[in-house]
Amino acid sequence: MLRRSGPVPKSLQKLPAAPGLSEIHHYLSAAMENRGRQVEISWMTPDRLVDFTLNINCPWRGGDTEWKLFVGKNMRLVWDYKSCDVLLVYNLILSSCGEVHSSIQADGVLSVNDSFRDQSKRRDTYYMQTGPKIDETDPKALQAVGTQDNAWSRSTVPPTGDLALVEVSRLLQSILLAKMTGRLDVDHGSIHAKIFFVDGEPMHADINGIAGNEGILDLLTWRQGKYKFEPRMRVSERNVGQSIESLVIQGVHLVDKVAFLKNVGLMPDSVLQRKHEGLQNQDFDHLATQDSSIDPMLLKRFFQTIDDKTTVKAQVDKMRLTRSQWVPVVNLLLSNDLITFTNEFVGVKEEKAQIAPKAIDKSKIHSVMMSLRRPETGMFTYPAFLYFLEQEYFRGYRSGSPLSVMVMEMRVISGPPSFAREPLDVPAVAEVVRRISRLKRHIDLLAHYEQYDFAMLLPNTKTSGANTFAQRIAKAIWSSPIAHGVDSANLSLAFGVACIPEDCLDLGVLLASAEAAKAQALRAAVPIALYRDIKPQS
Repeated sequence: MLRRSGPVPKSLQKLPAAPGLSEIHHYLSAAMENRGRQVEISWMTPDRLVDFTLNINCPWRGGDTEWKLFVGKNMRLVWDYKSCDVLLVYNLILSSCGEVHSSIQADGVLSVNDSFRDQSKRRDTYYMQTGPKIDETDPKALQAVGTQDNAWSRSTVPPTGDLALVEVSRLLQSILLAKMTGRLDVDHGSIHAKIFFVDGEPMHADINGIAGNEGILDLLTWRQGKYKFEPRMRVSERNVGQSIESLVIQGVHLVDKVAFLKNVGLMPDSVLQRKHEGLQNQDFDHLATQDSSIDPMLLKRFFQTIDDKTTVKAQVDKMRLTRSQWVPVVNLLLSNDLITFTNEFVGVKEEKAQIAPKAIDKSKIHSVMMSLRRPETGMFTYPAFLYFLEQEYFRGYRSGSPLSVMVMEMRVISGPPSFAREPLDVPAVAEVVRRISRLKRHIDLLAHYEQYDFAMLLPNTKTSGANTFAQRIAKAIWSSPIAHGVDSANLSLAFGVACIPEDCLDLGVLLASAEAAKAQALRAAVPIALYRDIKPQS
């Protein structure tokens, strides 16, 4: 076996300032394209007193990307972390560099490992205190300092401020890192929030009448309000059962879904309407695989409760659902084009109603999309498939969502004596496209694969969900002749399924795994094979 030896080559880049989220994502892409070659970026603080260096390495054998942050000319290691999530890395940099990043607003804060958190107090004190050094053995000096040497001196945000300038997620993590004890008050008009902390962990929360974990999740969606931290305030009752890190992870996803509903125009008084009636239990199970936070039974019950006349607020109140329950459900149903909504009866201010919508030339969109398709079949070309696959690959890295690929071989078997396997002709392919299009989601992509095969790109789908979808496709194709003279008894199907991250973490390996699964389906004479089920040869 060949092994690489010698020092790992590096690609160096000097930045004029600390990297933002987009820059980190860019350099991750560069590292993924050059696996085994380290990408290293460096920058200095605005006062040019402290050097930081970020080392990015994607192992050439595959696996999670390794990130290392160094400080100073002597390259002292601050932390070493393996992750595919650029948002997590961004927040680690944000927490490590403190005031250096004070002008950058995080999109959310994710979990920090134990060793990083245990050392945070020492690092935050080293990088974030800007006052002169104090002799702690001198009582006069300590008295002169007063309240400067407190938990907030190790925090990245001030004890009072505006949520328009500091995101809630960053505020909560700052309290956690500084191990603060007290009460956080947030006021926005007539609504109020109170959270009691002990050593940085939440004990009791009341967010405008919403208690505990759900209250903090609701607070994480706030974008306006004045906050103030009162130290040494305690409460004996506890109603928060999860850590800040866990709640922030859920909150980041919830914020994205709330933003999606807001952008599409959904309001509390909007009326939901069903677009499909014949959904079965397995359909809801398949949908729920796209979001692990959703209960399939709740998804089914919510969908069946939609009566085309009840407002969202009334339906949520009737089912007694929390925001973290109904927002993901509605988000999932809308994104899969299973429901729609109307604001016909919603009172809209007159000045807003007078705004004319921007005209969108759909012919331009159509022309671009058709340039990526084969005119005789309407399917995307193989190069277009590879392009969209790469885009979903990077999106999956960013969001931590799974990505499945299904490579499909469809052949017509001729009669004796040759029993030749012939590719489908154009009319048969056109019928296959029509049948698959009726089953797939809007976000799924059907394309040609190399010369005669086909492929499906299934974002936000695990192996189990892709397997269920493949079974539905096979059943639909075999249900009746797909073209004149092409009987289902003479139609051979072989589908191979592979998934990131369940089977691999590399695009090339993903496609090779799907092809290997398809080959296994041909050998076993079965319509569908999963790469995870292939047993290694002895």
